[in-house]
Amino acid sequence: MTPLRASRSGGQAILPSPQNSTEGQAPLPTKLTGRQAPVRFSGREGFTLLEVIVALAILAAGLLGLLELLSGSLRLSGTARDTTAASVYASQRLEEALLAPRPVEGVETGLFGERYRWTTETSFLPEEETLPFRPMRIQVTVAWEDGARERAVSLVATRWDRKSAGTGG
Repeated sequence: MTPLRASRSGGQAILPSPQNSTEGQAPLPTKLTGRQAPVRFSGREGFTLLEVIVALAILAAGLLGLLELLSGSLRLSGTARDTTAASVYASQRLEEALLAPRPVEGVETGLFGERYRWTTETSFLPEEETLPFRPMRIQVTVAWEDGARERAVSLVATRWDRKSAGTGG
């Protein structure tokens, strides 16, 4: 583009003629052409590298916090599931022991599946001469491995059997 030239008489700008202009040059200034000047970007717009790094660090910390919460909730739900299953198994085994027609004093053990072990301890409590019943304590414990720890659920009940005629009742 042909630059503006100032004339020697009066200092007015002389516009180049269309014959003298060349293609591909920058547009004329806005005041002379009436067109809008091209938009120029300064170096102050946008985000700096430091701002982007800080924003990514905050985002990463938030995501790691969410992942930790998810992991903890899964672990706790697994523990609750195992404890509930062990409680159901212990309750079932206690009902079986309470309904046995002739309970025997001692310890019995067994398995519920491959994971849960149960132990039933039956013991006769001291009899009172004035009562027509003989008390019996039954404790059922269901244990399982939870990672490196062993967990257990215990239920205890007392059964009262009527004394037989030959035992003074």
